[in-house]
Amino acid sequence: MELVWRPLTTADIPAVAALCTAAETVDDTGELLSEEDFAESFGKSDLPGGSLAVFADDTLAAYGLVALRDNPVGTHRVRLDGVVHPEHRRAGIGLQLLPRLVELARRLHVARHPDMPLTVCTMVESRSVGHVALTNKLGFSADRHFYELEVALGESLAQVPIPPGYEIVPFSAARDEEVRLVCNAAFAEHWGSVERTPEEWAASFTDSKRFVPESSFLALSQGAVAGFVLARHYPVVEEMTGVRELWIGDVGTLEEHRGRGVAAALLSWTLAQGRVAGYQRAGLSVDSANSTSALGVYERAGFEVARTWVDYGLPVGS
Repeated sequence: MELVWRPLTTADIPAVAALCTAAETVDDTGELLSEEDFAESFGKSDLPGGSLAVFADDTLAAYGLVALRDNPVGTHRVRLDGVVHPEHRRAGIGLQLLPRLVELARRLHVARHPDMPLTVCTMVESRSVGHVALTNKLGFSADRHFYELEVALGESLAQVPIPPGYEIVPFSAARDEEVRLVCNAAFAEHWGSVERTPEEWAASFTDSKRFVPESSFLALSQGAVAGFVLARHYPVVEEMTGVRELWIGDVGTLEEHRGRGVAAALLSWTLAQGRVAGYQRAGLSVDSANSTSALGVYERAGFEVARTWVDYGLPVGS
């Protein structure tokens, strides 16, 4: 089988979405993305210099994408995404694709951050045996584990009172920049976190079609933002599973307000309002080694582990 390799273009979006849908029927990773989602992702990527499409007999057999961060600190940690179509697996495509993505990441890194160390990383669902074997074979190591949690939005939701001195209000565009700064401060000590620039913040939230401000809430203390829950909705999940899911993209509290039940109250409020808005399930991802005890907050809210993801990393020399 002769393979044809070239960079992705936006014209490949329907084929990439179809490939990932076919893969999900086999892999059950919970990663459900539509053509619109890929269009948003491609719009933030350097397709000519940081992507690959692999064709076999004019059919998309695999794709790969390099995802850079705007404002790396310390180590430039570059994410590599990619999928091989189930019908083309066990033919060595992944073994060729991942090293090529590493090289593309290295070139982009040298052009943008030549004095900073580089680590490439890829997220692997723990049950994806073939993906795990591939990363191990190529020298990647498991750097971090993340739990994907879910809770049904039924009558049994825990009700947590709002702590004295705080109020919960809906997210508003007028507070967008304040929330960005609070988010950066709240996650400053989190593993792998970097400050979101205004451009990256807009792409991830305020300009994203997946951000749902009406289901996102802020905790105020003396009129200033002390905590936040920022939510997203992916219609493709409902289309493919029949479940309307509210995805909790970010939950955070400023350090000086922690330990007072702010996050628990915010989360409880968000889930209750989500149920009223017609959502049937909420999901989120949390670092298993989170230093702020976030996992305990989520478990007390009724969340349970649905999947485990592993962040595999590989240091790359220039």
